[in-house]
Amino acid sequence: MFLDVLSANQIVITILFLILSYLIGSIPFGLIFGKLICKTDIRKFGSKNIGSTNAIRVLGKKVGFLVFFFDVFKGMVIILLIRNILEPLNIFTSPIDYLFYGITAILGHVFSIYLNFKGGKAVATSLGVVLVLTPVPAILCLIAFGIILYTTGYVSLASTGATVTVIVSAWILHFCGLDPNLGFFEFLVGKPTLLVCSLYSVMALLIIFKHIKNYKRIINGTENNFKKKKKLNNA
Repeated sequence: MFLDVLSANQIVITILFLILSYLIGSIPFGLIFGKLICKTDIRKFGSKNIGSTNAIRVLGKKVGFLVFFFDVFKGMVIILLIRNILEPLNIFTSPIDYLFYGITAILGHVFSIYLNFKGGKAVATSLGVVLVLTPVPAILCLIAFGIILYTTGYVSLASTGATVTVIVSAWILHFCGLDPNLGFFEFLVGKPTLLVCSLYSVMALLIIFKHIKNYKRIINGTENNFKKKKKLNNA
């Protein structure tokens, strides 16, 4: 009977944490900081997206990177809370993979309950999830993002390249990573589970789907380009 009650409690608490993760993920920091700091509704300018890229473009680098930090963190916060605080203190042990809490945060960012289920493209929030679960793919994706952005000037292409980098590196680690029980090294280059790699792939498809309009604008020559903008500013 005690085990049944404990199992029921775990299920209830897990559902509550999933809901909490979604609600945190839904927080539109681009809109909030835009209105509080810049007195600007980011949804009316640039790409009209609430994400950090449009925030940098519309609100400036300082506010934009603040938005980026908080968008990344909201993908991490529930995972960090459960894994690093509640479980070590034996307060709550998650019966599901940590990644599911990250996925609900990502869904919150894309389909925000505070914005009539509209939202951003979830690149920064996905980065937060990947960073806290598999740091090497996260670092590699940041490198890929920087290289592609520098060479093309398109954030959408850089985001796509970074997304593909995460998938490829995660699957490589799944087959070639270190075995469990190696402490910190396992955390860095351990083998992600088949479930994690599969769900990363689903997350990637969502991000790519959210960028379809950007790809069309690149083809039409109407997509925002940071390199062109920089040249115009220096002209």
